[in-house]
Amino acid sequence: MLADLLKPLMPGEGSIVISALYEGLGEYSGIYIGDEQIITLSNKHTPVLMSMEQFSQMHSTRFRSEIYWACRLFNRHAVRFPEAAQRALHTLDNSSYKTMLINSHQFCSGCLTGNFDNEDIQLSELKKRIKELYPHRHVWHKQS
Repeated sequence: MLADLLKPLMPGEGSIVISALYEGLGEYSGIYIGDEQIITLSNKHTPVLMSMEQFSQMHSTRFRSEIYWACRLFNRHAVRFPEAAQRALHTLDNSSYKTMLINSHQFCSGCLTGNFDNEDIQLSELKKRIKELYPHRHVWHKQS
């Protein structure tokens, strides 16, 4: 049990990951698909696969940004949405996602629900969607 508490936490398949934009002036989000890989939208509104390291540096001007993901409050396990990971992977092979999405929060909400024509363009709206789909208590864990 103590070993589990000391083990570094990682997001799980389909976890929503969040990082800062331009030194904290905003945020962007992505879908963790496993093996330290994340799918998010590029600056050209195209879904892209990248490492956690690349994700943390995607929009930072000087520093590596911190990455956050939701964890269950009492056992610290990552909140996972495996179907979101599968939808995110599908977007990599489907060119119709290249122009219809506004930002990464809308992309993540679409991966969670299957509705990419959603209006969840702010982080607060994405977090609300997560809470609807995972109503249990959770906290946002910062990568150490």
